[in-house]
Amino acid sequence: MTTKAERLEQFSVFLRNRPGVVADLCTALTEQHIDIRAVSVLDTIDIGILRMIVDDPEKAKSALETSGAAYMVASVVGLAIKNTPGGFTNVVRTMADHGVNIEYVYASAISGSEHTLGVFRVDDVDKALDIEFP
Repeated sequence: MTTKAERLEQFSVFLRNRPGVVADLCTALTEQHIDIRAVSVLDTIDIGILRMIVDDPEKAKSALETSGAAYMVASVVGLAIKNTPGGFTNVVRTMADHGVNIEYVYASAISGSEHTLGVFRVDDVDKALDIEFP
């Protein structure tokens, strides 16, 4: 059985590196009934970058603009990865074999679940979407 990836809109939100900023942003999204499906936070000394996938990108854009948050939207690849030894390896090996460069990825799995959502920023989203993954 093979799996196909899907195109997702990823938000990169630029935040001050101080207590409560992530909570405030999440509260603004929750108040608009927006579900955060995947999230990653990268910090620097002064600025943090919160990357996220949400269930309703249009509502998220509105909520972010209303809150005054600085953000960018980029196309990324979402893929269900088997939660088994080698599941992640099979995905990244398949991408490499098809000449797709992974710029970054974030994923996590809950013990006992069959799959996790992997979010991949790649150099060629369209090429990655054409791949059939094991």
